[in-house]
Amino acid sequence: MTHRTHRPVPRRQRARRRFLQRLGQAVIYTGTTTLVAGLARALLHLVHLA
Repeated sequence: MTHRTHRPVPRRQRARRRFLQRLGQAVIYTGTTTLVAGLARALLHLVHLA
């Protein structure tokens, strides 16, 4: 959202928001990778069992 508010946002707050967004992306990325890795491992395990 790029709509301008009546009062400018402090640079520190903006930086913190960007940092939080980066952190969230990193968490989602690691979560998805671990999930995919776990699924692949489970599939390999099932294949080996069969």
